[in-house]
Amino acid sequence: MPPSPVPSCRIADFAAARALFAELGKASVETVAVAYLDPNRRLLGMRHVVGGRDQVAISIRTIAADALAFDAHGVIIAHNHPSGDATPSARDVAFTRALAAGLRTLEVVLLDHLVIAGERVTSLRAMGVV
Repeated sequence: MPPSPVPSCRIADFAAARALFAELGKASVETVAVAYLDPNRRLLGMRHVVGGRDQVAISIRTIAADALAFDAHGVIIAHNHPSGDATPSARDVAFTRALAAGLRTLEVVLLDHLVIAGERVTSLRAMGVV
C-alpha cells in the first residue's frame, strides 16, 4: 500500500509517538508503521505494512523512497509484537542500525524505532540503538 498523507499533527516527544502508534498494540499480526516528519516534527504521511503472525517485512529502500517523496527530515518506525513481549529481537536491532545508516546518507534522521506489545512500548533510541 503506498504511503498516505495525513492531517497535520506534531510528534514532539515519546508520548506523542506512542499515541500515534498505539493502535499497533491491538493488532493480532505483526504490523509496521512508518511516520515521515518535517523539520518541525509535523507528520507528513505514513505507511503501514501488515505481516504475519510473528514477522513483518519492509525494505530500507521503501522507507528511503517514501522519505524522499515526502521530503521528510525525520522518520519514526514502529511495529508490534503480538506475542506480548516488547523486547526487540536481534533482527529488530540489526534492521534499526541499518535503517539509521541508510537514512543518514540521505540526510534523514531515524528518530526512533518503537516495539509495541499491548500497552508496553520499548524505544530503541532509549536503549542506545539509534
